[in-house]
Amino acid sequence: MKTQLCYDDIQQIASDFNALLTLPPLTDQQPFQIDDAWLTQFKHKARLPCINTYEGNRRLGFYYQWLWLQLIEAHPNYVLVADEIQLNWHQRTLGAIDFLVNNTQTNELEHWEVAIKFYLAYQGQWLGPNANDNLDKKTARMVEHQLNLTDHPAYLGALTDQYGAVTQKRLIMQGRLFHHYQGKETGSTIAIHPDATTGLWCFKHQANTLLDQGKQFRPLKKPQWISPPAFNDLSVPLDLTALTTPTQVVDQMNTIWFIVPDHWPLHNRDIEFKQ
Repeated sequence: MKTQLCYDDIQQIASDFNALLTLPPLTDQQPFQIDDAWLTQFKHKARLPCINTYEGNRRLGFYYQWLWLQLIEAHPNYVLVADEIQLNWHQRTLGAIDFLVNNTQTNELEHWEVAIKFYLAYQGQWLGPNANDNLDKKTARMVEHQLNLTDHPAYLGALTDQYGAVTQKRLIMQGRLFHHYQGKETGSTIAIHPDATTGLWCFKHQANTLLDQGKQFRPLKKPQWISPPAFNDLSVPLDLTALTTPTQVVDQMNTIWFIVPDHWPLHNRDIEFKQ
């Protein structure tokens, strides 16, 4: 089931800005990770941008990065130095630096990497909906690769004079973790933030049983995943017969769910499913 991506809902964009200022990190005790005190301090002086529409890349991850860019540019304590800096080394692409930010309170140049992610507890892992991604792998890549880009000779040798030397790094990864509704599955042993935002998940055939028992689901479009609307603000019931890919929904108790096809995660490793 494909959903049209639309990022021109002013109320939804405003809700997403607020979500970024309140969503706890997914993990705990990771190098460079922001903590509750940092996010509270950032929120205390944050100014919500006046934005009517988003016209960039339609993938959710790019939209999330754009939201952070707007918050940085509107914040009195930070100045955006550069964003999405592509690094190349010996004719090989190393990756892109999300943000270089000047902290006007400390006069430090900071390197920020940001990500919005959704993971399901399954057989000792936190799996992404497409089953190619998992929380441990994503965290390790952000810490060990992405946040090390400003220590690489490709940056130090060519860009330090242009942008400056980085003295502070920040890992910002928000989203939602989904537990199996019957408690039959566990995630990995990676440290999870005690207040991480959570939801439930089930297979399609289990959702059918829940519907027979009186449960109601209404589907969420991908642009609604960051700050889902309430059940009563949605009008279209879930059509389970059309469900062929992992789908995020909300029930009448305003609990957020992922419903996945019965073949998940095996066949989903081969499908196009981009955040």
